[in-house]
Amino acid sequence: MKFKFKYAFVIVLSMVILSCGDDDGSPAGEPDSGTDFEGNATAEYTLSFETSFSEEMFPEEYPSNPSFGPVVAIIHSPNINVFQTGSVANDGLAAYAESGDVDALATALESQQGQSEGLFLIQTASNASAVGTSSFDITFTPTRTRVTFLAKLNPSPDWFVGAASLDIVDGNTLKEEIQTGLVLLDAGTKAGETYESSSVSENNTIGICVDAPYAGDGPFVESLGNLTITRN
Repeated sequence: MKFKFKYAFVIVLSMVILSCGDDDGSPAGEPDSGTDFEGNATAEYTLSFETSFSEEMFPEEYPSNPSFGPVVAIIHSPNINVFQTGSVANDGLAAYAESGDVDALATALESQQGQSEGLFLIQTASNASAVGTSSFDITFTPTRTRVTFLAKLNPSPDWFVGAASLDIVDGNTLKEEIQTGLVLLDAGTKAGETYESSSVSENNTIGICVDAPYAGDGPFVESLGNLTITRN
């Protein structure tokens, strides 16, 4: 049984996945010339990943040793698309969601835009606990003003939490803080129905997990945590 979409999808999607377009009307890959990058044209932020995947909240078939990661922050230009719900996962995202392979994810991005152009930078951290908070610093530049966040759920067939193309620019101003809730996403590449299932390959689209064992019988999808990005 594949995860089904419920009416809650529309509600949660607005919390988790922001538009990948150029909302301020600037040319792709660049903020407006007046954006308040200071001094050496970088902006320092702290990314905090707060997790709440507890057995008390998600008792059904709760895994024995859960974690998230490796945690990945991809700082990139507006015209790079790492993932999008409703679309088929590329090979890099599939490899990361299934096995935590960050190298394959980087290779896929390089083929999309080219690392030599300086349009993206991948920063990684070690696994995060199922309940707790982990933080690390990230750096934006005038050409890399978006961040996509990924954290694979361990164990799982191909499930992860993520937020796509969060924009630190608001018009000509750098945002002081971005916050978003994180729900469990299914990469659509493995057909497993349990956390530790032996799954077979499939070719479905990326979507929000709304069925057992992760979710209950209610109409809303529970959050597994929160992402906060704060300017230093």
